Amino acid sequence: MNMRKLARALLAPSVALGLLVAVAPSPAQQNAGGAPVGNAERGRPLFSDTYNCYACHGFDAQTGERRLVPMNYPLEGFITFVQNSPLPQMPSFPDASAQTLADIWAYLKTIPVDAPPVNDLPLLRDVLTRKNQAAAAK
Repeated sequence: MNMRKLARALLAPSVALGLLVAVAPSPAQQNAGGAPVGNAERGRPLFSDTYNCYACHGFDAQTGERRLVPMNYPLEGFITFVQNSPLPQMPSFPDASAQTLADIWAYLKTIPVDAPPVNDLPLLRDVLTRKNQAAAAK
């Protein structure tokens, strides 16, 4: 085998693999089910600067009108909710892409929860219990 044939034989699989990697969607863009995979680093400036979510939800996403941390929505539910909010106090963002919202969701998932659970705050637990009992009695 001459050197040219050997070089081609060795180089061809490397080029094919490189092309496959270059055109395949990256895991940061899609998971196996086709849903976007969020990137928390991209999500932070989207939350704070681009969409100004902090204005209602607080800089830590847990001190505003509505807490976002801990994030209990699954990714698909979060995307649907933000794009088509049924709440009058929450604007809809129909033009926000699924990838953008996945990035914000991923960022929210990285924020540690500061507040203790309601059950650890007896006074708050009692207030909520009385409120629920009063509502049920109506």
